[in-house]
Amino acid sequence: TCFNSAELMEDQLLLLLESLEMKIVPQQLKLVREHTSHLAQNEGGREVDASLLSFPQEKEQELTIAMVEMSGATVQKDGSVVCMKDAFPALAALCVSLYVLRVLN
Repeated sequence: TCFNSAELMEDQLLLLLESLEMKIVPQQLKLVREHTSHLAQNEGGREVDASLLSFPQEKEQELTIAMVEMSGATVQKDGSVVCMKDAFPALAALCVSLYVLRVLN
């Protein structure tokens, strides 16, 4: 078994800190976990629950989209995600980071 470990970029870590302060980590985790699950099953680009992209403030949505896009994915307005080749490890690292923050918070 081969495991390709990915690390988050410094900018992503800063956005995670902002997300923690804004208390939007649980919603971000649901969004990223759902997309990561689809990618693991080779179903990338599938639509997810559009409400996961619905945040009370536009800044929260922009922050979330920026963080996901730094992982090699593009969030479409319909809630689907288009991933660049080999985006799974980076999205998985983001998912794990969001999970840990949620557990510790």
